[in-house]
Formats: sequence, C-alpha cells, structure tokens
Amino acid sequence: MDLLVLESTNDDPVVKSNIKGIGAVTTVTRPNTTAQDARNNRASISNGTGPGTLTHTNTSGSTSSSISTPGSTKTIVPNTILENSRETERLLYPFRIKHLGKTEVYLLYASTAQIRQDWCDKIIEAKTRHAASLFRQNAEPFRLRVVADAAFAYEAMSSTPRTINIPGTPLDRAAKEVETRFAGQARPNPICRASVNCATNFHQPYGNPMIAVGTDFGVFITHRDNPRGWFRAIVINRVTQIAVLEEFSLLILIAEKSLIAYHLDSVCPVSSTTPTSANNSSATNNNHHPPSPASGQHQRPPQKLSGARDVAFFATGRMKDRHLVFYKKREGVSSIFKVLEPVYQKSTTTSSRSRFGFKKGTTEFFRDFDEFYIPSETYHIDLFQNSLAIATARGLEVMTLDKKVPFSIPDLRAPECASIKERISNQRPLGMFRLNENEFLLVFEEVGIYVNKHGDVSRAVVMEFVGKAKQATLWGET
Repeated sequence: MDLLVLESTNDDPVVKSNIKGIGAVTTVTRPNTTAQDARNNRASISNGTGPGTLTHTNTSGSTSSSISTPGSTKTIVPNTILENSRETERLLYPFRIKHLGKTEVYLLYASTAQIRQDWCDKIIEAKTRHAASLFRQNAEPFRLRVVADAAFAYEAMSSTPRTINIPGTPLDRAAKEVETRFAGQARPNPICRASVNCATNFHQPYGNPMIAVGTDFGVFITHRDNPRGWFRAIVINRVTQIAVLEEFSLLILIAEKSLIAYHLDSVCPVSSTTPTSANNSSATNNNHHPPSPASGQHQRPPQKLSGARDVAFFATGRMKDRHLVFYKKREGVSSIFKVLEPVYQKSTTTSSRSRFGFKKGTTEFFRDFDEFYIPSETYHIDLFQNSLAIATARGLEVMTLDKKVPFSIPDLRAPECASIKERISNQRPLGMFRLNENEFLLVFEEVGIYVNKHGDVSRAVVMEFVGKAKQATLWGET
C-alpha cells in the first residue's frame, strides 16, 4: 500500500477498437458536456456501494494514426463527435497506477468518468486510512523533513502533471510544516535548475549541522535547519559524488570524472553559516546571499587527487586506525583502485577538537597509500576495520590490503544453497553491511542474503525486496 501511487485521474477518454480481437484504443476530443449530460451519466451508474467495473486494455497494438505534441504525453487525433449511444458505449476513461518498486505502469479503464472517479476516490481513501494507521501506531520507518522547498527546480517541472497528494503521509506532513513556517512570505525563485545528483550532511567546527548537494551546476550548501538558505559554494560542472571528512576539514567530490578535494573553511566559512543567521527567516530565507569568502590563510586552492578524467566512484572510511580514501579508475572492463591517506600539516597554532573528540588540523596534501587491481567491472566498495568488500560483475569480492587476494562470497557450493544460488543469479550486488560481530547482509537488486564472517550462508531464508533496488544503505550503521 505504501508503494502504490495513483499517477493520473483525469486522462483524456479513449475509444475502444471495433475490430474483433484487437484491444487498441484511440484518444478522442469530446465536445463540451452540459450539466444535463453529466446528470444523465451519473444516473446511469449502478446503485451498488462500490465502484463500477474496470477494463484493462492492451494498448501496444494500436493502429490508429496520431500526432504527438511536443512536451506532452497525450495524443491528438481528429475530433470525434459522439452522436449515438453505440459510440458512447465504446468510450473508456483511463487512469494510471504505478508501483514505486517496479518500472511498469498499469493503465486501467472505466466505462464512465464517474466510475473512474469513484475508483480513484476509493484508492485515495484507502491510502489515507493506511497512513493514519501507521502514524497512530508509530510504525512509520522514517519521518521526513523538507531541506529545500524552493531552491532547486527543473525545466520540465512546469509540464509535468502534479502527483496525487495523500493526506497524513510523512511527505504530506513535512510539506505542511514548511508551508506553515514560511506562511505569509514570498516564495523565492530557484537558484539551481540543474540535475541534483548527490548529497551529504556534515558538521562544521563548533557543531553547525550542514547539508551539501552536488548538481550539474556546482555544489550548494545550507544550514540543516534553513530550507531557504542555500548558496552555491563551489562553481563546477557535473558533480556526481560528494563527501566530507570532518576530522580533516575536507570536502571531496567527483566532478566531470575527476576527484577533487577542497578545504572546508574555504567553501563554507563558519562565520557565515551560524545557527543564528540560518534561522533568520526575514533575511536569509528570502535572499540567497552566499557567505563572504574566506580571507587570508583560509583562501586555499582545491587539490586534484586523480589524473585523467576516469574516476567512477570513491569511498572513505577507517581501516586499521587510518582514515583512507579509495577511488576507482576504469581501465577497459577492469578496475584499478588507488588508496590515499590525508596527512596533517604541522602548525604552530593550537589545534582544536571537533564535537566527537577528533583532533582538528589542516591538510595540504594526500599521500599515496596503496593500489590494487580487480579484473572485472566494479560498482561499489564497502570498508570494514580489516577488510573491504567490492561489488563486481562477478558478485561480491572480499579482500584485505595486506594480501590483496580477493575471494567471492557467499559460498554457495553446498547443496542446500542451490535455491539461493539460483535466486541471486544475474543480479547485480549492491553492497555488504555488518549486522553484528558475526553476521553480515549481502544486498542484491531483489534480495538480501545473510552470511557469517567467513562468507558462508548463515540463514536459510532470504530477505525479499518489494521491487528492484538500485542502491542500498544500512540505517543506524555505526
């Protein structure tokens, strides 16, 4: 029920083909309907309490000529004037339903406009009741909060039909909260109309919670509690991945397939993003003024960490008490991984400590730490204390930096694992996550497999996903 979406409720009516055995439909343009016609249509509906019947028609074999209009998903055909009841009976009224976990869109047809509306009303009513039940039982997996209500927009948004809103859902409550917060204030214009590709959250020194978003138009930053305080901090094209190393005050990103590091105090000065200014609705919320640039010693240029434009992705984490950065360079169908380590620069000034107790310093460079080769296409990497897991075209490979000898998991050679082996065949791995000291979850596109620390299957059951996943993360991971 949560993933069921009502995509449309007022599509143009269509005419069912009169050729026997062909379920084609053609969009028509109807003449204006009078009030008397509408009353006659309502009078012809069955007196039952539920909606009328639906027809699911295969539209792939349509043979009618049509003209597509730019920017529209609808089709214009010559006007059809319906002058008798026989032609009226051939009219069908479509509406679309989509499951968010799947790619298919189900196109359903009702025999009258009123029956279609009845079905849509019943679906909305059922979803509203379901949302209220989840909220009442505190069973919602997440609570949502709007981080940007006006800063980002797409050119195609003006022509995209509005989605059907379901009252009482986490999304509906979050939208109402931000509307209440800025009630009576003019809505600011968007500051970015490019594609949003990635995002991360971090804390500045002294604990300011911030959000950074990577787009095709650069990096935008705001205080976490200020949905209208966004400013463009980095002017660069096609940012596809972004992360912040708080311990080293560094922001790392991939832009145009190059790995680049920025000093955090140069792109996001603390003095311009204090909680006081972030919560000033009269000034900050309505004007996207960028913070004043850092001056003096804080104006440090970015550092390009990779060579040619061939970086696909990177990952950061701690291994054996070292903070490391792994990034993948593509070489044909194989993958070369380079490992970098940020290095503290010695300073005569007193170093500070972050809110987590880590030593704060300044870094002027990364040093090469290691390098290894995987003879396969790779998609993702997960770092653990002593090892790492790489999602490849062959499955999940686990290795250590000491030996660099990868081995595949899960081990499915046992006869009792035959069904699991068949279930994950031809599925792309998405990641490996630690559940506890002795068990991990291997995530594929449609299922999750439980394994022990040796890579053997630890549970006979698999975690079946609703739909096909593209990415995965473990909420609450430490």
